Amino acid sequence: MVNPVSGRDGAGRAKAATSSIAVDFQSLLSVANRRQFLQGSTRAVLPAGTIALQPGGPSLAYFIEAGLARAFWSLPDGRQTTVAIIRPKEFVGAAVAMGQPPWIFMQLVTESTLTILDLENVRAMAATELEVATAIALQQGVRVRDAYRLIAVRSLGNIRERVAYDLLDRAAQSQLVVGRLEVTATQADLADSIGSSREVMSRALRDLRAEGIVETAPGLIRVLDPDRLAAIVRAFVI
Repeated sequence: MVNPVSGRDGAGRAKAATSSIAVDFQSLLSVANRRQFLQGSTRAVLPAGTIALQPGGPSLAYFIEAGLARAFWSLPDGRQTTVAIIRPKEFVGAAVAMGQPPWIFMQLVTESTLTILDLENVRAMAATELEVATAIALQQGVRVRDAYRLIAVRSLGNIRERVAYDLLDRAAQSQLVVGRLEVTATQADLADSIGSSREVMSRALRDLRAEGIVETAPGLIRVLDPDRLAAIVRAFVI
């Protein structure tokens, strides 16, 4: 059915919003539902390295208006793995909106602007507005696809994609410890991690350095442009 306010039907909005990897969540809603969904929201600018959602922490739902984030899983021994890269306009906290506690960590890799939503309002709309519930389900479906994508990148991606994922994952973990996006590892270590040779790794790093994405020193790689690293990972097609 065509929405009289937006002039587009639900299928049209879904197709427009998911034509790329990221989900422009608000574009899935009619103007009226979008306005109601944002009632009681606040805006916050948070620094890079902030953990903006975590198991056992406060239940939150928000939009990332600007910035880059990663969702990661962590084991008790401290090991981590990135399961999703979150872009602007995406909705974070879909499980929370459906009444579940936070189950994953969300790290802001760059300074990010968040629109923090009124959780009671979000849950009420998810329970009563089919359009909102459908948008949340679509968001979760894309999140699962992103997780599959990252699994596939590590085994099927080309060298550039695998290097980009490995550097972004390692640098984000380092950021939580030392406050900087950097990787302390030799080229041989990185080559072993992605299942390649040191010579191939060296060429990949040289290209990233020439593009201004990273800078290198003996045993150290600094990530200068995490957004472009994330874009390389997202270029992998499944």
